[in-house]
Amino acid sequence: MSAEPAPMGTATGTFEIRMVPHAPAEASSPAISRRHFDKTWTGDLSGHSQGEFLSVGDPASGAAAYVVMEVFAGTLHGREGQFAFHQYGTLLGGEQTLQYEIVPGSGSGALASLSGTLRLELVERAHHYTLTFQERTP
Repeated sequence: MSAEPAPMGTATGTFEIRMVPHAPAEASSPAISRRHFDKTWTGDLSGHSQGEFLSVGDPASGAAAYVVMEVFAGTLHGREGQFAFHQYGTLLGGEQTLQYEIVPGSGSGALASLSGTLRLELVERAHHYTLTFQERTP
């Protein structure tokens, strides 16, 4: 018998991010940029995450893309565990797209069966998130 989806939930809050650039491996065109980051999450999702950010292109000209892999450890509505996010985005002609999702099967602890998407909004230099999630039940 397959797992049934549980009702969806939401979590909201903010996070702070600190990025540290890596030295480029070698010069390339277009330039590839790599950064490590640490995030501190507050709100319904509370904890810490670390990840790697890889981008290519020229954001100043309005054309670029990036990918991120990130592991979160902490609590979601008080339930403790870990899971991974992946995100990717593009910038073309001043228009930006973003996909930010929980990696399927990456959860552990009380967050082992989590799936979902995250919506990010930057308001006055503060990162606000809304995580829409569901859990699989046996």
